[in-house]
Formats: sequence, structure tokens, C-alpha cells
Amino acid sequence: MMRRFTDVLWYSVRDVYEAILAHPFITGLTDGSLDVEVFKEYIIQDALYLSRFAKAVALVGAKAQGDDAALILISAARDALSVERATLHDFLLSQWGIRMAELQQYHMTPTNRAYTDFLISSAYEKPFLTGLAAILPCFWVYLEVGRELLKRGSPVETYSRWIDTYSSPDYEQAVDRIVRLAGEVGASAGPTELEEAKLYFRISTIYEYLFWDSAYRREGWPFVPKR
Repeated sequence: MMRRFTDVLWYSVRDVYEAILAHPFITGLTDGSLDVEVFKEYIIQDALYLSRFAKAVALVGAKAQGDDAALILISAARDALSVERATLHDFLLSQWGIRMAELQQYHMTPTNRAYTDFLISSAYEKPFLTGLAAILPCFWVYLEVGRELLKRGSPVETYSRWIDTYSSPDYEQAVDRIVRLAGEVGASAGPTELEEAKLYFRISTIYEYLFWDSAYRREGWPFVPKR
């Protein structure tokens, strides 16, 4: 019996996902050991990421075959991003005295820039299924991490809020719609299309690992990108 395309995708990144769960950034959220300054910089980078990620989602949606698929992707992405921004980024940044308009003062880290460049180029240059597979880990990995960390909890209120955001019913519902769409499109794709989509899904999942890792290492540029 042939496995569902989305099952194949998730199985192909099981090693990366396990490494994410074991990363000190992630374990630090649940045991409370993560430096709040590291988390603060991570949230700033995540907010910068979302602006470019939204462009990639829009590009993928524009390639959907039929209005129904386009609406599912764009509305589900809007819902997921709204949950993330309204319940997390806006709240935390305001708590730290940072206004959204001030984010442009910050530079994207090399990893953040490379990841979003990859997403936008994939969405622009590749077929719909490949572009969809590339943007999917941002939704799906966060949902699975949120579900897992919800079981563990956190002694830090700020980290609990982060966990609750990505394990919330609203976020889960939005992500599930995108995962189902990927499964439906993948069911009618040829072997070459499926292999390319699986590759791009894995690359993006690795970038998800690198995003947390770069935040934990407090990655920066060796030279200032803009003067």
C-alpha cells in the first residue's frame, strides 16, 4: 500500500525533528534555562522572518491550480500568521517596549536571510507542489513542536505563552488545512515532482533547526550588512 505523500514528507525529516526537540533552545523553553535575551532576539528575528515568509506564501498561492486550492492556502496561511502575530509577536514586543515599526532597525541574521531567500526563490521559480513543500515546515514543524512541549509545560510564563500559541486549536486547524492540501496535490503528482518536493521540504526543515540554533548561538554578521 502506497503511503500518503504527507506521511512520506514527515518520515523524511524524522532525524531533523528529533534534533530540534533535543536542541538546548527548545529544551530551555520547558525547563526554564533559556536566557530571556536569547529568546527576545529570537522573537525579533521571527517577526522579521514573517514579513518575508508571507511573500513566499502569496507566491505559492498564486500558482495554485484552481480557486479552491488558492483560497485554502491563502486563508489558512493568513489564519496561522494572524495567530502567531496577534497572540505572540505583538504582545511580547510590546512587553519589551519594541514597536512593530521599529523592527526595521534590526538586521536579519545570515540564517534568517538565507532561509527566507530560499523560500521566496522556491515559491517563485518552482512548481506549485515544490513551493508548497518548501513553505510547509514553517507551519507543520511549529505545530508538532508546540504539541510536544505542551506535554512538558514551562515554569516561565513567557515561554508558556509561546508553547500555547503553537499548540492552540486555532493554529492547529489552520495548519491542518495546509497539510491536507499538500496531501491532495501530492496524490496526483509524478515521481519526479514528489522527489523534488520532498527535497525542498527537508531543506526547509533543516533551516527550521538552523533558525533556532542560530538564535541560541546569537549569530550575527562579521560585517554590518548595511551602512
